Amino acid sequence: MKEGDFIKRIVYYGQLVALFSLFWVVLFESLSFWVLISAPIISILSLILSEKYLLKANYYDLYYFNIFWLLKYTVVLFTEIYKSGFSIIPNILSGHANPGIVDITTEVDTNIGIALIANSITLTPGTITMDVSGQKLKVLWIDPETYNPTMAGLIIKGRLEKLF
Repeated sequence: MKEGDFIKRIVYYGQLVALFSLFWVVLFESLSFWVLISAPIISILSLILSEKYLLKANYYDLYYFNIFWLLKYTVVLFTEIYKSGFSIIPNILSGHANPGIVDITTEVDTNIGIALIANSITLTPGTITMDVSGQKLKVLWIDPETYNPTMAGLIIKGRLEKLF
């Protein structure tokens, strides 16, 4: 293993430990001394055990992860959620919702990327991903602006797909 590759792995696993530790602290809803001490210990143990017994491989080899990408994704997702929420409020208040089902295609080709896109679409108000078949998604849309798969895909996926 090259020295640069070793450093990349250390940074990668450091980011995972930080993320898992944050998750641990959120679960306990506390910043007590014991929670802060146990968080990295439990995170490291869960990484080791899941690699050895569940994945039977390394996270580094299987999943791309970057904390800065995660922060950017979170900001874009929250922006899309709020934009969609404010655009759907008039339809809900007026009772003029006209739901329709639209088939869209994603450019993302990894299973985890497709799952993230599908779940992100479901998180935005007014859309629910009903079915995923390969790169095709069937989406329930509260008030469809178009039934053209290409145009609907651009509107529904927004900026999210570009992150993958």
